[in-house]
Amino acid sequence: MHCLDVEFSYYSNHRDKGGAALRTAIIIGAFGALATGVAIGIQATLTSRVGGIIGNIRTGLLTNFLGGVIAGVVVLVLFFLQGSGAWKIPTTAVVMVAISGTLGILIITGLSFSLQRAGVAAGLATVILGQLIVSIVVDTRGIGGIEPIPLTIPRIGGLFVMAMAVYLLMPRN
Repeated sequence: MHCLDVEFSYYSNHRDKGGAALRTAIIIGAFGALATGVAIGIQATLTSRVGGIIGNIRTGLLTNFLGGVIAGVVVLVLFFLQGSGAWKIPTTAVVMVAISGTLGILIITGLSFSLQRAGVAAGLATVILGQLIVSIVVDTRGIGGIEPIPLTIPRIGGLFVMAMAVYLLMPRN
């Protein structure tokens, strides 16, 4: 078990009557998501700028390559600290990570291309809309490993509000 697995199971197994532990977990998750969003905004800005300098495809490839080198160093350090037993990964997970990494190249290249044209705010809002559409399908079908979440009018309304936000954020020339 990883430390995050232990933390999650603690919150899911030790809820008090008022649900304070669950609320705390949700708040921590929200702050983690906010910090991740800030990091994505910074990365997207840098990607857009670099794409304008060296080109979008090279930006996508180099960003992922250099990120992979850094991740490789971290993996090696952890491998030596934790031993090989902690790094036995099922083949299906390796395949999913490989697909995810390949999509990462396309994502960075696409961000580099689109943000130069639409702007960072409108571009990222559109990316988030795309993520929400996929996420709602995943949630509704239960593909993400949790119980299916029904597609309700408020969830569809949330997509509509996000689509309106994208429209309002698009630059007008």
